Amino acid sequence: MIRFTNTSLLILVTFLGITGIVMLYGSWLPLVFDLHRMAGFSLLILVPWKSIIIYRSLRRGMGKNFDRRNVLYASVALALLTVLIIVLGLIWLLRLGPYDILTQTIIAWHWIIGLLLVPLFAFHLWRRWPNPRMRDILSRRDILKFFAAAGAGIAGSLLANQVGALAASQESPRRFTGSRGSGHFTGNNFPIFGEPTQILDPEKWRLAVIGAVKTPLSLTYSDMLVRGSHLQTETLDCTSGWYSVQEWQGVRLVDLLEESGMNSGAAGVRLVSATGYSHTYPLVEARSILLATHVSGEVLEPRHGFPLRAVVPGRRGWFWVKWLTEIEILETAWDVAAGILASPWEVTKQW
Repeated sequence: MIRFTNTSLLILVTFLGITGIVMLYGSWLPLVFDLHRMAGFSLLILVPWKSIIIYRSLRRGMGKNFDRRNVLYASVALALLTVLIIVLGLIWLLRLGPYDILTQTIIAWHWIIGLLLVPLFAFHLWRRWPNPRMRDILSRRDILKFFAAAGAGIAGSLLANQVGALAASQESPRRFTGSRGSGHFTGNNFPIFGEPTQILDPEKWRLAVIGAVKTPLSLTYSDMLVRGSHLQTETLDCTSGWYSVQEWQGVRLVDLLEESGMNSGAAGVRLVSATGYSHTYPLVEARSILLATHVSGEVLEPRHGFPLRAVVPGRRGWFWVKWLTEIEILETAWDVAAGILASPWEVTKQW
């Protein structure tokens, strides 16, 4: 039972980590969110068995071995924090507790603690690698156990989703991502998250279009207003747990790329904020981006990115760069890949 429990936990925690990261990047795959919840409930089923394993280890004592003590401390911390993450997810899903704690929403703490667990989990694996063998997951008995845990996870997830749907209100409906609706089609009346508000003078502000182009551009706010007649309804879904559906007005990025004479071999685009924060997008995705000056009939307020912000369909809120000042067209796939890999570090510039 010990080997089965440890091997199953390794599989589930790895799966939860991968799906959790995917969920932070985009909201275009509803199935990923469902699978993440199902895996979480399956993990919850295994917690009692893992607790027994840890308890037996603790009963044998810490001993004088420094490595053993550290591993036991890490195991206990890992188990407690894992349960905390699951509890936070349930509180958010079922709306059982407060909306936020210490300036962060419950669901934000769910994934923040999850990310902080990665080094602890890595240390635990390094010192106590379960060395999974095929018979640990392919024996008839263990396959039945695994399917039982998976079935319980599916049942628990479906039940929790139903309860969560009942707990949702008309004013704050729940999306498949778990986010709660806030301020649909209400102009600037929707939440913000992260970076301090920047106040930019529209008379001095300029948008530079540079990089792999024939004709670099330097556009004023008035230039953007003249070009900005395109309307696009999109959902801004923030990783802090809220979403807002708005009609955005502005300039299609693809129109500026054509106006600047983008090189035929260009591979992607980097959008840069006045704060230095930036994101990189492959060209196929960049073609769908809108550079917004208005939201649902209102001029963007500074807290929402005035004078210009990116609207990136299917992406979570931290990809919607605010206070845009620069568009850089990237020549090679290597430049695009480097920018995408650096995106997690860009988030730190928001605080």
